[in-house]
Amino acid sequence: MTSPAPATHERRLRPTPVIILLSLIYLAGVVGIALPVHDQFIRLTPLTLLASLALVLAFHPGPRPRLWGYVALCYVVGFVAEAIGTSTGLLFGDYAYGHVLGPTLWHTPLIIGVNWALLLYCLNVVVQRVLPGLSRPLKGMIGAALMVALDMLIEPVAIQHDMWAWGDTLVPLSNYLGWFIVSLPISILFHYLFARVHNPVAIAVALLMTGFFAALNLLGV
Repeated sequence: MTSPAPATHERRLRPTPVIILLSLIYLAGVVGIALPVHDQFIRLTPLTLLASLALVLAFHPGPRPRLWGYVALCYVVGFVAEAIGTSTGLLFGDYAYGHVLGPTLWHTPLIIGVNWALLLYCLNVVVQRVLPGLSRPLKGMIGAALMVALDMLIEPVAIQHDMWAWGDTLVPLSNYLGWFIVSLPISILFHYLFARVHNPVAIAVALLMTGFFAALNLLGV
């Protein structure tokens, strides 16, 4: 009897341990930020984003070249949009980044493009999973709307911990409108490039990030 063929790359990777690891990381973040040593924890944000994106992409099914191209596009569009925003006040409004998110270029943290790529990929995977029967443009619109909804949770925490600051006291409506406008074409493109993506780690990260910022908002820290 012949021995079974070696497991494929996808079969060697098990999502459950990775999801548990990510859950512990995000839980530690909530606890750490809520304690007096929060400054040390909040400065780990860039590493958390990089680790999350790497683990999410490791579980993407199918060929990789198209995936790398899409992620690169998300990074470039997100970073350039933010750079334009910080330099001119266009797209999002009058805001400036602090020092929490690490090295900057044109007054914009280099890690911010990773954040855009991570959120755009994960939230659109969620849309495909929950609403598979919708048209691709409509899926993209919902993906962009989810980007805006999550940003509403992110803003109070980010402002509280000096990730960025707005020129006015309140976050302007232009910020949320800008997020939708920038996210919309890239979200629609996702559904033309990828059909029925099954990536449980991406769904977990979308839920973990939502829970992370919701918990910090509820705790008021």
